[in-house]
Amino acid sequence: MPQTGDQEPGQTPQYRVLAQAHWSGVELLLCKEDIRQRTLWAIDEPRHTVIVHLGGTMRELDTEIDGVGATHTPPSPGDIWLVPAGKRYASQAAGQVITYAELRVSPTADVDVGADRRATIDGLMPRLGHRDEFLHYSVARLGRLSQQDDDLSAMMAERLQLLLRQHLYDGYRLPAVPVTAPSSLSAHNARQLSDHIENALGQRIALSDLATLAGMSVHQLLIAFRRTFGTTPAQYILAQRLRRARWYLLNRNDDITDIALACGFASHSHLSAAFKRDTGITPRQFRDGLRMRPLD
Repeated sequence: MPQTGDQEPGQTPQYRVLAQAHWSGVELLLCKEDIRQRTLWAIDEPRHTVIVHLGGTMRELDTEIDGVGATHTPPSPGDIWLVPAGKRYASQAAGQVITYAELRVSPTADVDVGADRRATIDGLMPRLGHRDEFLHYSVARLGRLSQQDDDLSAMMAERLQLLLRQHLYDGYRLPAVPVTAPSSLSAHNARQLSDHIENALGQRIALSDLATLAGMSVHQLLIAFRRTFGTTPAQYILAQRLRRARWYLLNRNDDITDIALACGFASHSHLSAAFKRDTGITPRQFRDGLRMRPLD
């Protein structure tokens, strides 16, 4: 990831590329980086960039995508950022040694849409600290395959990158918006809403309050919010609560009920049900380490 840090001038950053692979319109980087010193990252690419946090501890992470908003909660393994082509991404982080992958996809990369037709992946929705288990495990698997040099691994990697680009097109392309609807939130409103939601995750959040904050009707907010964040307000809030819960589970010794309440869930069982729907495992299993082993 493009970066600057608190290193002395001329000092080499503690950054290592573990694997790199290219296909038509797609590039993968698998990286390990020492972020014990505060590190700044920036992306301003003509390609879409998918960042997957694979392992290692971050104590702090402040991330912003231009015109979309910001998050301030450190990630857990599997958290994903999607930076659409042409959007500026900036973040600062501090922690330990981390492993992550970047999947860079050209807007001209194409996919099969049936009836002998193909379409380009020209417009994708942004994501901040998102969860997508297929994307997480597939990118990690692609990184492992790219570390091999045999022909069968190369064939499997070729097939997997095609599945990944199809998944991005099917799940993340920008929705069509009626001409009369507000196309998206302003950068100021998007930042206001994302900050308000993050600061209020442990409280009850009302849709009417979000609409008032944005200066819109509830109907207008629902359309503009989806266009900007790629999801509904309720889904966005749930994703941010689960993200905070994952970090608390991995980095604190609090009782799971206390974590549930601190993250805005009504009870231990409420968190467990939402967590299992999202990840396929319970919070306790997650805390006890039922996750994929980080890449070395």
